[in-house]
Amino acid sequence: MKTFKQAYEVLKDAEKFHLDMANVYRTMLEKAEDSRTQLLLKHMLEHERRMAKNLSNYGEVAKQKVMKTWLQYTHEESAQDFVRNLNLSDPPDIREINNLGREVDRYFSDLYQAVYGAIESAEVKEVFEDLKQIQDKERITLSMATNSLWDM
Repeated sequence: MKTFKQAYEVLKDAEKFHLDMANVYRTMLEKAEDSRTQLLLKHMLEHERRMAKNLSNYGEVAKQKVMKTWLQYTHEESAQDFVRNLNLSDPPDIREINNLGREVDRYFSDLYQAVYGAIESAEVKEVFEDLKQIQDKERITLSMATNSLWDM
């Protein structure tokens, strides 16, 4: 479903998605028994909280820019729907959790790239380019952390 939202609302939706994913990881962590899986889930939980906090802080700064720009917005999926569509085991194993983290990061990278491509305002484009770069750096950090778990 395509809707129209202001750029600032896209940031708020992304922040909520990260917080919802943090809750998904917290729930998985409560059920996890394997220590490697617990470490991965703790790292991913903190990653999602950090990304939500970054968006909250960034949103306050971005609100001062021209974030009232309207754009066509197609990413309406909730975190729960996103996870459900991946058909994970119950409870998911460490590989599924690792893949989930990669899919979430890809979701946000694609979102920011799509928004960037749809906006004409140079100032708003800059905001979403910055967010994409932050997301890409976080994806690399998460990848390095999860790869170190495989060596344990």
